[in-house]
Amino acid sequence: MLSSIRIQLITVFLALITLILAQGFIARKNQDVLSKGVSSAANAVINVGIVKELERDVVDLQRNVLIFKENASKSAITRFSRLMVTINSKLDTLDAAEQSGEKESDRYILSRMREHLNAYQENFSQVVNARSERDNLIAQGTLSDITFLNTLLDEALTKGEVSVVLVEEAKTSLIRAENAMLKYLMKPDMRFIQSFNEAADSLQNLKFSENERFQQRLNTLTAKIKGDFFKLTQLIQGNLFLVNVVMAGSANEFLYLSGELAKQVTTNSEVATQRTYQIAKNTQRNGELFSLIAILLALSAALFSTFRILGPIRSITMVFNKLSKGVQIANIPGSSRKDEIGKLAKAALVFSDKNRQTEKLLHEAQNMNTQLEGLNRALTESKIKAEQATASKSMFLANMSHEIRTPMNGIIGLIELAQQQELSNTVRGYLDKAAYSGQILLSVINDILDFSKIEAGKLKIEEVSFSLHSLFDNLIAVIALRAKEKNLSVHFTVSPSLPPQVIGDPLRIAQIIMNIGNNAVKFTEQGHVDITFDGTLNEKGNVLNLKMEVTDSGIGMSPSQLDKIFKPFIQADGATNRKYGGTGLGLAIVSQLTELMHGRLDATSTVGKGSTFKIELPLKAFKNQPGVLAQTPQLPLDSLYITEAPLLPLAYCHQIQLSEQRRLSIDEARQISDLPEFIIFDIQNFSTFRENLSWLKGLRESGKSVGLVIETAGTALQAKYDSLWEGPSIMHPFTPAQFDRFVNQVISKDNKNDNARFDNETISTLLEGHVLLVEDNNINQLVTGEMLTNLGLTFDIAEDGKQAVQKVENAPQYDLVLMDVQMPVMDGYEATRLLREKGFTGVPIIGLSANAMKEDRQGALNAGMNDYLTKPIKQKALVAMLKQYLR
Repeated sequence: MLSSIRIQLITVFLALITLILAQGFIARKNQDVLSKGVSSAANAVINVGIVKELERDVVDLQRNVLIFKENASKSAITRFSRLMVTINSKLDTLDAAEQSGEKESDRYILSRMREHLNAYQENFSQVVNARSERDNLIAQGTLSDITFLNTLLDEALTKGEVSVVLVEEAKTSLIRAENAMLKYLMKPDMRFIQSFNEAADSLQNLKFSENERFQQRLNTLTAKIKGDFFKLTQLIQGNLFLVNVVMAGSANEFLYLSGELAKQVTTNSEVATQRTYQIAKNTQRNGELFSLIAILLALSAALFSTFRILGPIRSITMVFNKLSKGVQIANIPGSSRKDEIGKLAKAALVFSDKNRQTEKLLHEAQNMNTQLEGLNRALTESKIKAEQATASKSMFLANMSHEIRTPMNGIIGLIELAQQQELSNTVRGYLDKAAYSGQILLSVINDILDFSKIEAGKLKIEEVSFSLHSLFDNLIAVIALRAKEKNLSVHFTVSPSLPPQVIGDPLRIAQIIMNIGNNAVKFTEQGHVDITFDGTLNEKGNVLNLKMEVTDSGIGMSPSQLDKIFKPFIQADGATNRKYGGTGLGLAIVSQLTELMHGRLDATSTVGKGSTFKIELPLKAFKNQPGVLAQTPQLPLDSLYITEAPLLPLAYCHQIQLSEQRRLSIDEARQISDLPEFIIFDIQNFSTFRENLSWLKGLRESGKSVGLVIETAGTALQAKYDSLWEGPSIMHPFTPAQFDRFVNQVISKDNKNDNARFDNETISTLLEGHVLLVEDNNINQLVTGEMLTNLGLTFDIAEDGKQAVQKVENAPQYDLVLMDVQMPVMDGYEATRLLREKGFTGVPIIGLSANAMKEDRQGALNAGMNDYLTKPIKQKALVAMLKQYLR
């Protein structure tokens, strides 16, 4: 049946019609899907707009709450109520839109938002009630009592029941109390509470001995005044906490939930749009496929009709012509058919197959091109995201530095000011520990910033001339304190031939050795920490290969732990991190700084026995320098070294001409009746010192010069040594400069015990001048202002840059301006530029900022500032800066 040409044509035409209808149906379906997707996207845009309006309304709510808090405006209550109605209406709209969806999470967020909104409204009602109660308490409580007490005093004075002097004192106390209360109402501050209580106490302490009844009535009214004022302070504090903490938290949670709702609505819309797009794409692809099949069928029908009559004859003629010429035909057209048409159809089928293969290859090539374009776009987007992430990280670190350092300035500054007061030993100990904790926090912040700068390739290694003596002093001051707290033995040895003046980056070198030294102390519970400095000069004598080695007897590490300690944010193991703390950045920074300075870092360790870190750094040096101990005098050849186990390094003994032959044990030395004039005596522990103290004092009294070399001891025990021994002494760890001073004291027979301590240094500098302090933070105003007062300076305060410009214009008598950088209204940069433009070029302007990046300092100088101080501000740094500009 199918061999009939008519049936075949009908079949082809029907197939074409079917494909066309199917294509139309699919196109209609695709249109419906797209319409639904567009509608869904439009609804999502509307909902997101409503969410954004909700966020603005909540901000207006907060603003009206703050307005009511400040002036108890009834219009603020009215606006608040209207906003609540508006917000609830919008929530109802969103809720109705979400009821038709399938996302339970969206409805949960809306319910949470309603809960926070209701809580916010209830809290505001409490604020309104508390304000009303406060006003009633003022009008009918404290103020009325003070007025009544004034009247009572006047009546008593008129009747002659009390003396004029006592009445005047009482009225003065009442005025002080009233002023303190009014000031507290304007600005809730503990100082005004204290002033009020002092005034009330002074009123109660007045003795009206001539009128005992009046005295009792006065005391009763005073107690009532104090009670009313106490209720008033509790109401105000509670109101502040409710507005600033509870209600602000509810508003922030509402804003956060609205953001989450906007994200979810947008995400749901994007998913629906993507699904719609995918369905439309598949439908379009199916339609194109149907069109292709229809075209092929139409082509087959056309070929079939064209060759209906002429085809068979032409085909047979061509076949026989080729065969007659000897052309081999691998596949004769229509060989399986019974007629010529079948043969022509087979030929057409062959050509069709070839066309389909070609189209398939072309389609595959197009797909590959599309994939390559997608990969290129993904690569470009990844690059853009990486660049954005780097910029975001830099901005985050800058903001983090500022946000953390700003409160740290207040904390550290107040602690430093408190340490300068007369305190008990217990309180001073607490303050010392708090200051030490503050420095630890600052070191963590600095580690993070340094690591970020190293990672971004922005950390520059400086090359400046500096003294190794200052490096040694700082190192010992930092490491010895913690070591003494743990009763560790710390020995610090420097090669006597090491040149004292070198060129390099002293800050980064100190950072390297202090990181390793602090780690050694931290991870050593008992035993010792040994730090040695050595070095070799090149042939020209202008390059020093500085070698630093730190060895401890601490917990040690396994080889696997040792392999990962120099990686950022990683410590030896989790237990170490939990027990000892730390960011895991210290050794990573040490490794990277060593690499930046073209140095070398090696580490070895054994579990349970300790670790050794070796660092080598190439530094430029000045030629022909004497060693760090070259100027140290030598002891006479007959000097004696009494020791059981030498506490002095062998190199130090050779330097002061103390040979091994001149060593004796304590027992051997005590057997000799006539000892030499100069004696060095090792003190291994306090029991050795106590057992030989009377003998040592006898030697000193007989004219001998005795110097003690003492093993590391805690602060309390060191004070005990100092109180019992008045002669020269030196305690581990000590620097070459301290050793040089010790030897000079022994030789000169200087009995003054000069164990330098720097932890209790005070600054007694006094300066003259009038300063403008521009600072928006109240705590920082207090801290910096107290420092200025201690220096003998007077100052005014401006709370933003705009006030600063106005004050300088109105009264340009300031000798110096301390300008905070980040402030509301007008920042420090803009204020400085404006002052310079107005002609105030002579007044020094010192920038104050919690931002510690190098570019922040440069930005301050570019704005016209003379100098820059980083918060938290240390008093020594402030004094040094002010000395440059206030002579």
